[in-house]
This record gives sequence, C-alpha cells and structure tokens, in this order.
Amino acid sequence: MIITTTIMTIMITMDMTIMITMDMTIMIIMITTDMTIMIIMDTTITTMIMINMIKSRHMKSIWMHSMGSTLLISAAPFVLLYIIPLDNSEAMKPRLKVLLAFASGGLLGDAFLHLIPHATHPHSHGEHGHDHDHDHHHHEEAEGEGHGHVHDMSVGLWVLGGIVAFLSVEKLVRILKGGDGSGGHGHSHSASKPVVKEKETGAGDKKKSKPKPKAAAKTTDDDEGEVEISGYLNLAADFAHNFTDGLAIGASYLAGNSIGIVTTITILLHEVPHEIGDFAILIKSGCSRRKAMLLQLVTALGALAGTALALVGAGSSDGSSAPWVLPFTAGGFIYIATVSVLPELLEESTKLKQSLKEIFALLTGVGLMIVIAKFE
Repeated sequence: MIITTTIMTIMITMDMTIMITMDMTIMIIMITTDMTIMIIMDTTITTMIMINMIKSRHMKSIWMHSMGSTLLISAAPFVLLYIIPLDNSEAMKPRLKVLLAFASGGLLGDAFLHLIPHATHPHSHGEHGHDHDHDHHHHEEAEGEGHGHVHDMSVGLWVLGGIVAFLSVEKLVRILKGGDGSGGHGHSHSASKPVVKEKETGAGDKKKSKPKPKAAAKTTDDDEGEVEISGYLNLAADFAHNFTDGLAIGASYLAGNSIGIVTTITILLHEVPHEIGDFAILIKSGCSRRKAMLLQLVTALGALAGTALALVGAGSSDGSSAPWVLPFTAGGFIYIATVSVLPELLEESTKLKQSLKEIFALLTGVGLMIVIAKFE
C-alpha cells in the first residue's frame, strides 16, 4: 500500500510538474513571440520611415541639382547675347548674315548629327559578344535588322512629318494674314521692279511714280512678316528641343550626380552656339534685342518642363516615352535652316569675301555639332 501510494504521489507530482512546465513554456513562447513580432514591426516601421526620409532627401537633392543645371544651361547664353552687338540695321547686315550662316550650320548639324542619330539608335549598346552560339547570334542579328529597318523608317517618316508640319503652319499663317502666297525666293525681284519702272518713267512724271515706293514699302513689310513666321517656327522647334534636353537632364540626375554633371556640360556646350544662332534668326525676323531675349526665355520653359516631367515620372534618358519628338524636331530644324535661313544668304548679291565668311560660319556651326557629338 505504502509503495502504491508513493508511486501514485510521484506520478501526480510529475504530471503537475509537466503541466506547469508546459504552461510556463507556452506562456514564455507566446510572450517571446509577441515581443519578437512587436520588435520586428517596430524595426520595420522605423526602417521604412528612415528609408522614406532618405528617399525624400535624395529626391530633394536630385530636384535641386536638376533644376539648377537646367537654369544654368538656360541662363548661360544670355551672358553672351548681352555682349554681342547685334541689330537689324544696314550696318550690321553683313555680321548678321554671318551669324545666320552659323545658325543654319548649327541647325543642320544638330538635326543630322544629334537628333536623328539619337532617334535612330536610342540605346547605345555595344556589339553582341562572340561567346554566344553562332546560330543564336545570327538569329538575333536577323531579328535586330528587321526591327531596325522598321524603326529607321519610322524615324524618317517623323522627320518628313516635321518638315510638312512646319510648311503647313507657315502656309496657314500666310493665308490667315491675307498674303498673295508669293514665295520668299521672289522677294528681291519684286522689290526691284518698282525701281526699274521709276527709272523708265523719268523725272517728269512724278505723280505716277509716287505709288511705286508705297508698293515697294508694302513688299518690304510683307517680307518682314514672312520672315517673322520663320522666327516663331524656330521658337516652337527650339521649345521642343529644349524639352528633350530637360528630359535628359532630369533622367541623368536620377541615374547619379556624376552622370548628371556630364550631361549638363554636354548640353551646355551644345546649347550656347545654338541659342546664339536662334537669337540671330529672331533679330533677322524683325525682333528687337529685348524681344528676342524675352522670346528665348520662353523656350527655356520647355527645358524646365522636360526636367520636371522626367523627375515626376522617373523618366528614362532613352527618350522611349516620346520616340517621335527627336525626329519631328529634326524635321523642323531642317525646314527652318533650308527654307527660312539659307535663302536669306542668297537674297542679295555679296562680295567674295563676305560669301567666304558665310560659308566658313556655316561650316563652323556644323563643326561644333561634330565635336559635341563626339563627346556625347
């Protein structure tokens, strides 16, 4: 009996001990788990807050650097524009023509060496490595060639679209102004006709010859109006071009400060001669110095808008969001250079020395675009 009672007592004691131990273990595990979960949650929340704070500070820094670079690029040409003594007077006409030749070279060089190549090859990847399988490599090449042909054709169509769009706008403006639709190439001839008739009439018939100078003056006014259209068209193209520059600046700073600085320097070197050429075109269109500089400030808003869009949308620098912008702008530049600017150089007969200066200025504008394209 005593042994049985002792055994039962031991068993009961062991059961109670096991139950107490299990309860305590479960309680400890539950408390430990709750504390661990709370610690993990607190750590996660703290980490997320810190990450958001770091991201916020980083984005503020990116915004400051991007907008600062864009403002620098927009403001830098104005320092040179204040220095350059330029107006639309007869005395300044030879110098203005040299600057117009420089502008046309810059526009054509920008279109053919910068905008169209960037639109044709948005990704500057290197060639495929030779460690792949030979058949696989040829298959990729065939697919790439097919896709590249379609892409190149679309780029070419957008360039033509830009030319046609700018032509249509100029035609529409002339129709709305009530012009007779005469082209710009006949201006010098039409202006010279009244002078010839005046000489033929003689000095005795002054009454009949009085309306002739008025016709000549009217023709001159029409010339200025028509050239002014090209000035505003150039502003529209420059606005679109500055918009793409702003996209590139914003995207480059998202990739890193060093990339952003390099992009800023490249665009700055590219924009200074470009803005000087645009200034010459506006002066030739009949704008005063002050009005020309104010209009140039309007185009700077395009760069700021592009930078802001790139940062807000975390855009990429490859221009994939708007693949038509670059070739369309290139078409506009080609139209302005060939239809609006170059004919100005052929309007009046010039001496050999002046012609050589203009050709040299045109080649200088193209050469600057070549140098800049090499460093991009």
